[in-house]
Amino acid sequence: MRDKQILFLALPALIYLFALTVYPIADNALLSLYERTYEGAFKWVGLGNYLWLFQKDPYGPLIIGNTILYSVATPAISVALAVPIALALRRLGGRWLLPLMVPAFIPPVTAAMAWYLMLNPLYGLGYYLMKAGLMGTNPISSVWTVVLVDVWRSLPTAVLVIYSGLRAIPKAVEEAALADGLAGPRKFIAVDLPLASPQILTAFILTALTGFFTFDPIYIGTAQVGPRILDNLAYYSYEAFSAGEFGYSAALIVVMTAIGTGLSLAYMKAFSARSFVKLPAPVWMPRREAPKALHYAVLALDLAFVFLPLGWLLLMSLKPPGEIIQIPPSVLPSRLDLTNYVQALGGGLPYFLMSIYISAINSAVTILLAAMAAYQMRVHGLGGGKLVAYILYLMSTPTLVYIVPLYLVVRGLNILNTLWALVLTYPIMTLPYGIWILYNYYSSFDRRTEEAALADGMSRLKAFAKVVIPLSRSGMGVAGLYAFLFSWGALIFPLAFTYTPYNLADPLRFSGAQTFSIYIGELMSPVAMSYGGVAATGILSAIPPLIYLTAVRRNLEKIWGAG
Repeated sequence: MRDKQILFLALPALIYLFALTVYPIADNALLSLYERTYEGAFKWVGLGNYLWLFQKDPYGPLIIGNTILYSVATPAISVALAVPIALALRRLGGRWLLPLMVPAFIPPVTAAMAWYLMLNPLYGLGYYLMKAGLMGTNPISSVWTVVLVDVWRSLPTAVLVIYSGLRAIPKAVEEAALADGLAGPRKFIAVDLPLASPQILTAFILTALTGFFTFDPIYIGTAQVGPRILDNLAYYSYEAFSAGEFGYSAALIVVMTAIGTGLSLAYMKAFSARSFVKLPAPVWMPRREAPKALHYAVLALDLAFVFLPLGWLLLMSLKPPGEIIQIPPSVLPSRLDLTNYVQALGGGLPYFLMSIYISAINSAVTILLAAMAAYQMRVHGLGGGKLVAYILYLMSTPTLVYIVPLYLVVRGLNILNTLWALVLTYPIMTLPYGIWILYNYYSSFDRRTEEAALADGMSRLKAFAKVVIPLSRSGMGVAGLYAFLFSWGALIFPLAFTYTPYNLADPLRFSGAQTFSIYIGELMSPVAMSYGGVAATGILSAIPPLIYLTAVRRNLEKIWGAG
């Protein structure tokens, strides 16, 4: 009976995950062998969609080239910056980590919008950069701006992973290195790098996934410069889906899934590795610890990188409308003006409310289902290593993989453009992360607490509800943070499954389900461009996740080993 109850607790999460992930992945492969005719029917073309991508599509070389650039440049730059930042954190203390993590908790569409507004060649700092000759081309139309946004968002994750690896180095090893006269750069090469190299590789792979599947910066950038210039495989497949070319979109997604699977396998191998790199330390390399002033300078530069676009966004949101579009642009407003916030709240209220609804509902569903599954997986060994590997695989799988099959499911259920379409699909994004976070959290959980409750006559279900859940609040709070973050900033699913804003005239029907991220994108379009209004919506969109982050920051640091 107890074994059955273990399975019963985990079953809701497992049924959901397998039903809504295995089917779309398999269905994409099948759908990629068809093309949609003008009459709406599907015609078998075999490998025709793949041949079109690699041999005939006039945009194929550009799309593939951009995808490679984003996938290589993002991790290379992020890891190169993360290593000295992680070393500075280890020397100066983890209290600096939380402000450095802010970009990871800003909605992706807001992050992209902040950088594009700041680099605007007419009304942003891009004007002065181009005038000074520091930029030769319009940054708005550059693929390197997409890389910049990706680095800004992925750098905190790289820092956190590498910093955790450095902190995990045994104290005995540190003492032995000091006894041998090793310190500073020489010690890093000879001692720290071999032991922390699995985390460095993990950081590289995770940031490579960010670059490979990047979407939001291209969505915002395309609104400024037009189609195709910034496109990668991810955005190009969404455009094919939007045009009704389901077969070609599925083929693009299958290609992405194959590459993503390779990166996922590398991630799992890196995560379980004990050591990876061992390099001889050159004799000329210094043995002494770098001065603290150098570490402070590294952190100061990183903090400037973190808060410069957010600061520009805030200043722009407070400017009077006339000052926003003046040339040359002013940095500080002549007076504080809340007109932009009135505009943002007035036009964006339906979108804002829908984002609140779906984020709250999905966070609650994710926390509950993730706790039920993760506890049984970690404490009772349910599913073994294979189930853990599948969860890791889902974490590194882009949500874009699911849109074509799930669109057909949502349309078949007649819930397109409703809250229920998002309630059904959002856990695909958040449940794997929630399970993984709580799986790690339960590694230090004392199972004797549950055993004592069982000895007192409680059923396993009641013991979980009455004993385990109350003791899991800190871990569940962190899982809820990530669920809220993904829900609040989601863009692909709302774009695919909704097409009108929430109908406030008939609120209980929950029809119309466009979210705040879509509203930001609409304000960034050339037709509806309002720089002040979009800046205000950006600030508003950053507030809810940052409030949540502040509330659970200590639990976040404890779970990730940063406290």
